[in-house]
Amino acid sequence: MKDLTTVLAMVKKERQRQDDMWGYPQNHHPMEWLSILAEEFGEFAQAINQALFGGDGDLTHALEEAIEVAAVAVAIVQHLSGEGK
Repeated sequence: MKDLTTVLAMVKKERQRQDDMWGYPQNHHPMEWLSILAEEFGEFAQAINQALFGGDGDLTHALEEAIEVAAVAVAIVQHLSGEGK
């Protein structure tokens, strides 16, 4: 298991990638944020299912998707707390 500092650095790197791709700030309505988060969570679930039931148990892709879920959650916190405005 990676330490918290390393994990948060991974999430921060993904936040930057998202900002580079979509621009900053992303001032979505809360329902839009919910939809984005749900889509990312669905991809995480799909990666877990693929690794456990359709693959070799390699969770590398699931980790990538989990980082994306965390980064979107951070973006939501930034937006709702006024950081993204």
